[in-house]
Amino acid sequence: MQNLAMQYCDFGITSRLMDWEDVKTFREVMEAGTVRAAAKRLGVHHSTVSRRIEQLEKSLDSRLFERRPEGYFPTASGEELARVADQFSEELFTVERHIAGRDNELSGSLKVTMAEPFALTIFADRLPEFCAAYPGLNLEIITSFDLLNVARREADIAIRMDNNPPDALVGKRLFAYCSSIYANPDYLAEQDFENRPEDARWLGWGDRESRFPDWTQKTEFARVPVWGNFASIGLQVRLARAGMGLVMVPCIAADGVSGLVRATDREPEPSRDIWILTHEDLRRTARVRAFMEFAEMVLRDNRAALQGILPD
Repeated sequence: MQNLAMQYCDFGITSRLMDWEDVKTFREVMEAGTVRAAAKRLGVHHSTVSRRIEQLEKSLDSRLFERRPEGYFPTASGEELARVADQFSEELFTVERHIAGRDNELSGSLKVTMAEPFALTIFADRLPEFCAAYPGLNLEIITSFDLLNVARREADIAIRMDNNPPDALVGKRLFAYCSSIYANPDYLAEQDFENRPEDARWLGWGDRESRFPDWTQKTEFARVPVWGNFASIGLQVRLARAGMGLVMVPCIAADGVSGLVRATDREPEPSRDIWILTHEDLRRTARVRAFMEFAEMVLRDNRAALQGILPD
């Protein structure tokens, strides 16, 4: 830390001049490339980002970015500051994790990230019992498929669907969740998948190079083209229910939804493994241990639904 502090002094940043919020904002703009993208990531207005960058430039008496219509591009000074700021940031995150790891009190804040279907269909009804057991905890659930950086304290615990989680994280692998194909029964009745498959459509969920991506080719609807881009599983389910097309989604998100049926007689396909993960420095923290144990219990209780095993 002392060496990095000296690097800041060499760059001209004194303790009187440096505002860490300005430096964090600078790093986000460096990574995002635009003020609006950085503002979205930071959860602030874009004018706040612009003001912080201007403050930092004024305090350093140096221009850090070239402003162009297509985005912000770092100057030589900006690149130099970025190198030092990245090192200093890593030191701070390490200290934060070590301090948090010593906290054995079942109080304070706890941030957990998980995919939206898990939050809505599995955890929502069970979270009250966790909160009742630990009333001193301020729980934050972040519903996102984005791989939030646990090492940087963007989240304390991550429940991830991933066959290859980051090496820096520790935790437990449970089992694979399963997916199947769903559609509105009226939509299925209207289509001639054998003779006119091009009249039907899959609802897409990401950028693709082909109308017939790999994930459709092992199904009985391989000749049906993909249409659209709907990243939210909840939205895909609603659109399929409205008769817009076929979807391949986790069974937990679609089984039992009124207006939807499985469009295949095949058994649900295992997708990715479910992991409960945290950082090594946090794994012994009481509040982290408490939620990880609770999460494992909830997920195991819902194993049949996650694997698409329908009741007899």
